[in-house]
Amino acid sequence: MFNFLRVVRYIYVMTQKEFIYQAGETRAKAVSLAGQYGYSQDDAEDIAQDVMLKLWNLHEQLNDVAHLKASAVITTKRVCIDRWRTTHQHAELAGTMPLIDEDSLHDQLEYTELEHWIGEQIDSLPSTAGMVLKMRQLEHRELGEIADILGIQQTSVSTLLSRARSELLNKLKRRNQQ
Repeated sequence: MFNFLRVVRYIYVMTQKEFIYQAGETRAKAVSLAGQYGYSQDDAEDIAQDVMLKLWNLHEQLNDVAHLKASAVITTKRVCIDRWRTTHQHAELAGTMPLIDEDSLHDQLEYTELEHWIGEQIDSLPSTAGMVLKMRQLEHRELGEIADILGIQQTSVSTLLSRARSELLNKLKRRNQQ
């Protein structure tokens, strides 16, 4: 059976004006939801900003206000989880890095050895992943710039970078356990 409303729903897209009209309420909902996840007001504002940028990139794919609100809730939840993971990964990595006493020759030698070891491990990564990690971490290039240089999608750059960091972190954990 032909369902006219279903067809119309897939044809209709949210316009820029409609998105802007709903943006204030949507942003407030994202701030509130981030606060419910335990983030401070400043962090919740940052999360809401990230959510609104992501939704703006999708505004032509949104069908109506209900779709926008549902997408805002889901996106806020995902951004909160990503922030939590990132924070905890950095805390975990900080726990694996040795603290050095700059006056101690032993600590300086150990730190130099660690730098050399990390350089070797980066070089041992698959060529593209290693290249992406070097461009991002050592050359401080943006993801879009790396994507342009390598001629790949920005999402592929993010995936390669994540895998390279994860592999390097796992190697560092195994090294520190020995």
